[in-house]
Amino acid sequence: MRDIAGRATAAWLAGDADELIRLMATRSIELWFTVPPDDLARMISDLPPDRLRLSPEAALASRLLAPGVLQDPSGFSVGRRDDLPPHLRRWMALMEGWQARHRGDLETAFEVLRGMPEITETDPTLVDATRGVRSLILNQTALTAALSGRFREALALYQRTLCVQSATDLTFLLREAHLRSALIHGIYGTPDAAVAHLTEAQGLERSPSWVEPRLDAEQRFLEAFLREGEPERSFAEILQLTYGRMGEIWPLQLLALHRAGVLADRRVDSRERIEALRFAGLGAGSSGLPGSVPQSLLALDSLLSGNIPKAREESRTVTDLSWPSRVVLDLIRIASGATKTAIADLNAAAPQTAGLRQADRQRTMLLALAQHRSGNALAAAAAVERMSLLNLESGQHEVAVLRMLSPRLLGTLGDLVPGLRAPDAVVVRPGVLDDPRLTTHELDVLAGLARGETREQIASSLFRSVNTVKTHQRSLYRKLGVSSGREAVLRATELGYL
Repeated sequence: MRDIAGRATAAWLAGDADELIRLMATRSIELWFTVPPDDLARMISDLPPDRLRLSPEAALASRLLAPGVLQDPSGFSVGRRDDLPPHLRRWMALMEGWQARHRGDLETAFEVLRGMPEITETDPTLVDATRGVRSLILNQTALTAALSGRFREALALYQRTLCVQSATDLTFLLREAHLRSALIHGIYGTPDAAVAHLTEAQGLERSPSWVEPRLDAEQRFLEAFLREGEPERSFAEILQLTYGRMGEIWPLQLLALHRAGVLADRRVDSRERIEALRFAGLGAGSSGLPGSVPQSLLALDSLLSGNIPKAREESRTVTDLSWPSRVVLDLIRIASGATKTAIADLNAAAPQTAGLRQADRQRTMLLALAQHRSGNALAAAAAVERMSLLNLESGQHEVAVLRMLSPRLLGTLGDLVPGLRAPDAVVVRPGVLDDPRLTTHELDVLAGLARGETREQIASSLFRSVNTVKTHQRSLYRKLGVSSGREAVLRATELGYL
């Protein structure tokens, strides 16, 4: 790769356009990932457009790396993708997939990329005769799958990259596959597999690519995230690292940041970071995880704080059905009393979590919560039994979340799974999803609402000021997870207060 970069630089300085165009056409991957993007774009910009048109391969590369070069009045087109020969069709598809992903259209990007022969056809050999082209396409499709919430597909594609023996100078493609696999496993898959992938990435020989410093940042993030036994230190390091260049993988890093914040009891700090990034416009206008993760995590944080109406408000713009979104939306449904809807959706989500150990554990926990809240004793007992079989001892994050949501259910599970909860654990307050404890004043306001009285009438009958009644009413709504008097009466009736 260093040789290719040197030859390209020498050709550029000497004004040898033909040599630079030849390298763009025949040694594209090595050229792209050795010469820094800004420098390569400058080289391409100095090439005569009429010479570029003579090489369709170089012309396609220039459209991707320096889009303005061929935008002259005479125009330039290489034709429709389906009309091109196979080797050009590949580059056109890769360019279309990249462009769709960068403008936030992940569905189109994934459809284009997964239709490429490198994805659909069986890998012909364990040695990459394409000099990195096949591995690049596999990695790009895997990244698009991950950002779309297709975690199993992403892991399978990264695994195909890892089964291919790349040239020594292209080991950054293997390192990227290991690090991205470690991140997905660390959040939703198998923790041991996450550590194994990280260890493999740490042992790889470094290439001369400009990509390596970016991967260094991802590796440091993972080393902090996967560190065991020091949640406060891990969170502090992650919080510091996310100030830097996050790259396209940022939605998964935000999910990891929130998990670390829960374990370190630093949710306020993680919320501030997420709010700041969202205010800066991160993910605006995108589909998939980039367009949903910030809102989903803010809604989850509000729910864990007991503010169910705010959680509902923050989740209204979440429309995708990836697993990170469904976790939050179904939790809000459970908290709002829509347990049947949550149970149906969680059952429908089973294919998304199959094979992902931590995601499937989350789904089972939510099912147990929904059944627990529904009052169906037999179904709740069955869900609790399934949870005990999943060995929640290794799911520290799920245990921490369950402790906030329903200490009562956690206590039941603790009787079934030895070591699940600390023997000296003391529940200091009811969980968000356990039956709320209403004060006498809140019950008085609830009784007035049940009689159909206005706030002023309730204040008069209780010999209280309207503002005092308003304060108790606001507290009542928050505890019940409702936003109106009618909803409060219905929810209180379900819980047996009326």
